[in-house]
Amino acid sequence: MKRWQAFGAAAALLLGTACTTPVELGERRYREGDRLAALEIWRAVPEDSSDYQRAQRRIGEVEPEFERLVVRYKQRARYYEQRDRLAESILSYRLALELQPGDAATLDHVQELARVLTNRKRELRAEYSRALADGDLARARDTLARLRTLDPLDPDLETGNRQLAAALRTEVERLDREGRSAFGAGNHAEAERAFRDVLALEPENESARGYLSYIATLRGSRSRGGSGTFDPAFATESEIRAEGFHQNSLAAERRGDLYAAIRQELRALEVGPEHAAAREHLAALRHRLQPDLERLIESGRTAFGNEDLQTALENWRQALLVDPENERARAYVARAERQLQNLERLRSEPVEGANETR
Repeated sequence: MKRWQAFGAAAALLLGTACTTPVELGERRYREGDRLAALEIWRAVPEDSSDYQRAQRRIGEVEPEFERLVVRYKQRARYYEQRDRLAESILSYRLALELQPGDAATLDHVQELARVLTNRKRELRAEYSRALADGDLARARDTLARLRTLDPLDPDLETGNRQLAAALRTEVERLDREGRSAFGAGNHAEAERAFRDVLALEPENESARGYLSYIATLRGSRSRGGSGTFDPAFATESEIRAEGFHQNSLAAERRGDLYAAIRQELRALEVGPEHAAAREHLAALRHRLQPDLERLIESGRTAFGNEDLQTALENWRQALLVDPENERARAYVARAERQLQNLERLRSEPVEGANETR
C-alpha cells in the first residue's frame, strides 16, 4: 500500500510540473525571490499564447520593483564610494549589474574602482609593513584603519588586526600603569608624558584624557595658591572617565564635529551623571544646533525619497542627537531602519537568482 501511495505522489508531482504554465512558473520563481528569472520567463511567452496578456501584466507590475532595487543598489554604492569604502561600493554596483547586465557605464566604473582598490591596498600594505618594522604602532594602526575602510572583508587583514590590536593593548596598558603610578606618587610630569603617549596610540582614550585634564587642574590650582573645595587628586575612576569623555567632546568641537561632541558628552553623562560641565556643554551644543534641526529632517526626507537610505538615516540620527524626543525624526529613523533591513534581506536574492539563470 505504501509503495502505491509513493508512486501516486510522484506521479501527481510530475503531472503538476508538466501542467505548469509559463506564468505560473514565473510566479514560482518570483516567490523564491528570483525576480530576474521570473521576468525572463514572462518575456519569453509568445504573443499567440493564451498566457500572453497575463505575462505582460505581471511584467508591468514587477519591472518597477526591479528598477527600484537597481536604484537602491546604485545609491548605496555611491554612498560607500563617497566614504572611500571601495570594496562595499563595488559589491553594491555588482548587485545592480546582476539585475542590469547591459549597463556598460556602470560596468566600466566598477572595473575602474576595482583597479583603484587593488593599487590602494597594495600601497597601504607596504606602508603598514614599514610601520611595523619601525615599531611605529600609531602609524601602523592608522594605516590598518584605512585598509579596513577600503575593504573590511579582506581576509588578509584578520591576522594583522589581531596582532596589532594585541600590541596596541599591551603598550596602552603599560603606559596607563606608568601614568597612574606617577600620578599617585605626585609625579605629574611623568604621568603627563605617559598619558600623552597613550593618546598617541588611542586618541580617544577617556582615562588618559581625564587624567591629563586633572593634572592641568591641579597645576592651575597650585599656581593660584589652593585647590578649593574639590581635589582632583582624589577623583574616582568614574569621575576621571567622565572628564575624559568631556575632554573628547571639547576636542571634537574644536575640529568642527559638533555631532561627535554631543556623542562624547552623552558618554560622559553615562559614566558620570553628576558631571556638571558635561551637562552644560551638551545643552549648549544642542542649543547651537537647534536651527539645523528642520534642515536635517528635510534633508533626510529628500535622501529617502531618492532611495538613499544611508544618508537619510545619517541626517535623522543627527537630528535625534540635537532633539532626542523629536517624534518625526524618531518615526523616520524607525521606518528607514526597517526598510534597510528589508534591503539587506533582498540583497542576496537577485544574485542567487541571476546565477541560476546563467
